[in-house]
Amino acid sequence: MTAGSDPFRFVVAVPLRWVDVDVAGVVNHAVYWSLIEQARYEYFARLGLIGGDVPPFLMGEASCRYERPARRGDALRIAARVARLGGRSFEMHYEVRRDGERIAVAKALLVWVDAEMRSCDLPAAARSAIAAFEGIAERGG
Repeated sequence: MTAGSDPFRFVVAVPLRWVDVDVAGVVNHAVYWSLIEQARYEYFARLGLIGGDVPPFLMGEASCRYERPARRGDALRIAARVARLGGRSFEMHYEVRRDGERIAVAKALLVWVDAEMRSCDLPAAARSAIAAFEGIAERGG
């Protein structure tokens, strides 16, 4: 990656805990999702779109490709971005990085929900804030 070519505008350090690794010192595959969840929360908190303990969206679909193992003592950073905004859902992309090297890549489809946990349209303020931060269209295909 050349300077300025990183498509991720949000990168956060997410520390590993001793319980995140197995007896061989390797991070369990499920832990990556906990790290990604923390990064997603911080992303939306930074944009001022989330507060408290209940996020305004639910996971609809997720996938992850593990490219290299993370190990005890690694300093991991999670890059997160909204890649596409739909009517009621949005797609996020993630990279788990160690010392600037990508070790996992993931994506998730998230669905905006109301207080009764039913899908609803993304609020205009959220749509505008995300689109402005990411430099993407307010509604993608």
